[in-house]
Parts: sequence; C-alpha cells; structure tokens
Amino acid sequence: MDANKQRWTILGQDPEILLAALANILSWFVVTFCPRFLPYLLPSSPEEEQDGDAISIDATRTRCISIGRPGGMEQLRLVTLKMDICTIGYNVRHVSPAPYTPADGFELPEDCVVVKNLAFSVNYADCTIRWGLYESAKKFVGYPIVPGFDVAGTIERVPKNNNSNFKVGDRVFGCTLFGAYSSRVVIPTIQLRKIPECIDSFSKAASFPA
Repeated sequence: MDANKQRWTILGQDPEILLAALANILSWFVVTFCPRFLPYLLPSSPEEEQDGDAISIDATRTRCISIGRPGGMEQLRLVTLKMDICTIGYNVRHVSPAPYTPADGFELPEDCVVVKNLAFSVNYADCTIRWGLYESAKKFVGYPIVPGFDVAGTIERVPKNNNSNFKVGDRVFGCTLFGAYSSRVVIPTIQLRKIPECIDSFSKAASFPA
C-alpha cells in the first residue's frame, strides 16, 4: 500500500481512533450503569488459571496484568498464569507469539533468559495501549496484551548453552517489547544490563528509560 495514499476518515477522524473511543465509552458505561455485565467485557485466555480451579497458587506461578480489550482502568486484570508460562515481548517470536509463552512448555533459546521481575515502570504509553491507541501494540500483539517496557529483577533461568555474561541470580535491568507488567518475562540478553552496585533497589533500576 502506498504510504502517501490518503486514508479515509469519518468526520475528519481516523476510524481506528473513533473505534477506540467507542470501546472506552462502552467500558465506562458498563462499569457505571451495568456492573453485573462487566465480566463479559473482561475476556480471559487459555493460558490463565480459571476461577474455581483447585490449585495452590505459589511463587512458581507467573502473575501479570492483562488487558483483554480497549477500555478504562477496569480492563486491567491481575491474572495468574498456568504452570511454566511467562510473558514475552513481540520480538521473541522464535519462542512464541506475545503475550505468553506456550502452555506446553518451551525451550529457552541461546539469546534469551527468564527474568524474575521485581519492579517495572508505568508510562504514558501503557495508558495508550489500554485505550487502544498504541499502534505497535495493535500491529504486533493485539489483545489480550500485557503492557509495560522497563523491568528490573534477577535472572531466574538461563539457556542450556548459555554463552552470555549472565548467570542465575544476577541483578539486571532492561526492557521488553511489551510484557513488563509481570512477575516473569522472557527477554533477549541484548536488552538487559547488570544493575550497578550503586543502585540499591530494583524500583530505581526499573525507573531508568531502557
């Protein structure tokens, strides 16, 4: 498609912006006037543990903030993922499409590690993802999506053939291309750096614009 070709509009507005606005208005309307219907606006995914499952939720399960569709704050859902599932950025498609790793397990490639995420930043971009207005989020991930970019934590898992400078337990900070609102993230090692000794907290490390 010709990049210079003029896109059609409605009342002078991009249709995608209008659709995002309608989705947000619908979400607000349901929360305000018909809250009993809210569960219908909060879709779940197969990777999530469902309510009523007789499981013991412990530190081995990944917990994350998932957005099921464009809308208000009510679209931010704290979910627990099934065993061995982590969140993942869209540039790690050789492992799995974002936002989650496969439910049947996965082999960690040589260029990635699993970070036990202990802090993440909250940015304006994350709000636009929730509103449905962040172009790369719609293009490369869609919904559901786990927002967030900047992370800080410790290396929890390295590949079998680990050729990087990272080892289990290292304190690291860096970025992921979505998926940071999570307790575990698969991240390419090129997107991580070790936290300097002078930085005494993970929250400070996550505040650096990686």
